[in-house]
Amino acid sequence: MPNVIEAIKDAKDGLDVLPDLHRYAAMDEPVFDDGDLERLKWYGLFHRKATPGYFMLRMRIPNGVLTSEQLAAIGEIANAYGRGRADITTRQNLQLRWIRIQDAPAVLQRLSAAGLTSQQSGMDNVRNVVGCPLAGIDADELIDARPLAGRLQQAIVGHRGFSNLPRKFNLSITGCRDDCTHAQSHDLSFTPATVATPQGGLVGFNVLVGGAMGGKEPRLAEPLDVFVPPEDVVDLACAVLTVFRDHGPRDSRKQSRLKVLLAQWGVARFRAAVEEAVGRPLRPAGAAASARHGGDHLGQTAERDPALTTVGLLVPVGRISGDDLIQLAAVARRHGRAELRLTVQQNVLVPHVARANVPALLTEPLLQRFTPNPSGFLRGLVSCTGIDYCHFSLIDTKGEALELARRLDERYVAAQTVRIHWSGCVHACGQHKIADIGLEGARVRSGEEIVPAASVVAGGRLGDDAQLAQPVAPKTPTADLADLVAAKIRETLGPDAIRERAAGGAAAG
Repeated sequence: MPNVIEAIKDAKDGLDVLPDLHRYAAMDEPVFDDGDLERLKWYGLFHRKATPGYFMLRMRIPNGVLTSEQLAAIGEIANAYGRGRADITTRQNLQLRWIRIQDAPAVLQRLSAAGLTSQQSGMDNVRNVVGCPLAGIDADELIDARPLAGRLQQAIVGHRGFSNLPRKFNLSITGCRDDCTHAQSHDLSFTPATVATPQGGLVGFNVLVGGAMGGKEPRLAEPLDVFVPPEDVVDLACAVLTVFRDHGPRDSRKQSRLKVLLAQWGVARFRAAVEEAVGRPLRPAGAAASARHGGDHLGQTAERDPALTTVGLLVPVGRISGDDLIQLAAVARRHGRAELRLTVQQNVLVPHVARANVPALLTEPLLQRFTPNPSGFLRGLVSCTGIDYCHFSLIDTKGEALELARRLDERYVAAQTVRIHWSGCVHACGQHKIADIGLEGARVRSGEEIVPAASVVAGGRLGDDAQLAQPVAPKTPTADLADLVAAKIRETLGPDAIRERAAGGAAAG
């Protein structure tokens, strides 16, 4: 069967749809060309069957860093054009809902005025560049990779050489020792590393390739056996993209990610092709500097400047309103330096808070909902968009995730963070295959009714002993999940990972 998307791209590059966007916006009742509906994704506009006549808008926020002015502008746009709805994504990004095509030019103009863009945030492009949310302020980081995230975006966005990849491409770069970007889940990741030389040590990055969490054959990224100093990161990334663009399979949408090319070629052949594209020999991998895996930076984290603290706030399953965004921007202005950072766990950090200001920040009314000290069940909770806005999703993942966390909190006390990830379908946007407990949406018959359900996987983890979560329970009605999930938590993390509450709500001794 011909790949329809490839035919659409061959007919017209997605970057060329902007005049058509304005043409449709001028119509009272636009009739869209099917190809243009796909091409609008090159400007971050996604028509969704779950919300006919309206678009989702996805931005680009490299490294998840925003000023208060930018976050407030996004909140105002959400309120003015998107019914006040927004989601923080697992790529340190923001998505707005309910955007009319007639309003799209004004939305894009207001984003541009705030120094933001939504260009090439979807389809067969490099997605938002992910980085450590504490980049530049973490006392323990090896290298501040935030400027490199910006340089990568500048090199890629608007470049026609990278506007027609075989499939989407996820990229991350971090100098953080916590691997808080989940490096092994991306198509291309740069992770902190060192190399010893006769002249002294070099600080830079090792390279991982081929990670992808979605589909029936998820894959963790593997080492490319390459070390790059900071000044060569952009060249190396562009070389990888060039090889993928020119040699990646395009016949089937389900078999066109970078992981498929790597499976066909093997890492050695791919590395040789990247080396040829770079035009100079590549240095072998250095000594990895990641010491921990999966940090979330919630609560209070000391910064490099001992007088300052970052306060990480939980945004339950990433769902947030325009008013909340505006209030968060104001909180960062009052107590920090008018800056905020998004995380891959769908949360928000307020950096640069003077230690003397922390008590006042913690009394902000908004923190009653966005707490820095959530329970272990809420702290590790991640969810995809869900059936409200995605026609692929089989269930309301965000609602079900919160309900499961509530039931677990009622009955148990978690002695640690329990990473519970929800995806509404096989596309795995909630990254459930790398969680302690992963749930994939389903629907099953219960008596005379068809009810929401989930299949359960467990044991996913990243790091030197990384593994994808494995099936541990078949499709189970969501109403019956709490006891099952509690048992699987104990099997996966140990019998003391959670304790049953005694009468009155305290943890049983």
